Amino acid sequence: MTIAGTENVNPAIFRAYDIRGLVGSDLTEEVLTILGRAAGTYFHERGWRTCVVGRDARCSSCSFQQAFMEGLQSTGQEVLDIGEVPTPVMYFAVEHLGTDSGVVISASHNPPEYNGVKLRQSHPVYGSEPLYGQALQDLYQIASRGQFVQGRGTLRRTDVRDAYTRSVVSLLRLPDPYLRPPKRPRVVLDGGNGVAGPIGYRVLEAIGAEVIPLYLEPDGTFPNHHPDPLKAHNLQDLVAAVRTHHADVGFALDGDGDRLGVVDGNGEIIWADRYLIVLAQYLLSQRRGAVVFDVKCSMVLEEAIRAFGGTPVMSKTGYASISAMMRQTNAVLGGELSGHTFATYPGHYYDDGTFAAAHLLRALCYLDQEAGGTPADARMRSLTDILSPYPALPSIMEDRLRFTDHTKFHVIDFVRQRFAGRYPLTEIDGVRVHFGDGWGIVRASNTEPVITTRFEATTHERVAAIRDMMLSVVEEFRRTLR
Repeated sequence: MTIAGTENVNPAIFRAYDIRGLVGSDLTEEVLTILGRAAGTYFHERGWRTCVVGRDARCSSCSFQQAFMEGLQSTGQEVLDIGEVPTPVMYFAVEHLGTDSGVVISASHNPPEYNGVKLRQSHPVYGSEPLYGQALQDLYQIASRGQFVQGRGTLRRTDVRDAYTRSVVSLLRLPDPYLRPPKRPRVVLDGGNGVAGPIGYRVLEAIGAEVIPLYLEPDGTFPNHHPDPLKAHNLQDLVAAVRTHHADVGFALDGDGDRLGVVDGNGEIIWADRYLIVLAQYLLSQRRGAVVFDVKCSMVLEEAIRAFGGTPVMSKTGYASISAMMRQTNAVLGGELSGHTFATYPGHYYDDGTFAAAHLLRALCYLDQEAGGTPADARMRSLTDILSPYPALPSIMEDRLRFTDHTKFHVIDFVRQRFAGRYPLTEIDGVRVHFGDGWGIVRASNTEPVITTRFEATTHERVAAIRDMMLSVVEEFRRTLR
């Protein structure tokens, strides 16, 4: 049956890894119903009949979820509504409930005026895996044609939060010496008023930590700060709280709960390519293997992985790319600079900020009894002590330069042409130029009309010089557009 209104679906919202756009223009309840019908048709064509659906805390998410589920039901799908949950809890639910697919209404850490859809399919080994790339383009083609499968689906509401909490605790409960004062770790948790604060608090308390709450109440207007832990100014309240409460560590979750920011006991920000060193040390002591990281991560991480006996593997940025590379290499760990951190535990083969926080806390409270450690010796290791052999190099953190979705890829081609033949290049995602004593990267964002940059070198003067050299090429391209 052909449905009217499909001409209102903007093709630009179908991005590399999800569907994302502006509320009221790109995304309306009508559009979400059409997207639900398109997804249900796509699922039906593959023999998938059951779908779990959740939502984040954005002001538009509740009505958008309802509209999307109505679209799914109209194609005959059996829909399980898991309510307001972090994105990783939807991933968990696909496996826990045994559904064929999963959907969450969310725009992650984007500003409040955005929303979107992330989709998942079941996987026999890894629980589930993302639908991205060509699959999303196939969805657009179905939506634009307006010819959808017809059926009478069902709707059932269920709650998986307790099951998720029990699962994390069964894997990452702190060793007994750390479950009682004075060795019980003190943690500040900043939920950023995103969807993940309440369950993050519940999990960290359940594994054995003393948790000091900060902005845990979900509020889609994000009244205190934007829930993006990659930006230093969004972590300042967490920094202050860690110092005020003399906490051992501070954790910040992003808007939909799949990314993690970290502050050490001194109130210093520990970026993801730094705390990945701690997790790599812990996990590689138990099993040798690959550690996957994205092209924006520090070269110090690569050196540390080798020092721990692991194999460093650089990947494209993006949760789908990291996940796929981890499976290809049978990795022990994966992560990227933005704070997506991937586990390899049964039921948790995906990026999850709460799980990453619990995982990092477990690593800091590691008691190596095989090496002679006893409960009497137990003390929480500090991030500062673990990272001291691997000091951070001067860097200029990720920045975003606005270009259109069309021209941002031409920027990358232009930069590639300027540096090719003069310096070694890594081209798996944008262009990472290696200068020997430092590097810089220019790449097109998968989710926004911007290019992203990062620079690192052995001295502050050199990293500034690399930045100026590469950005001058970007500006040279921008002048050609005038």
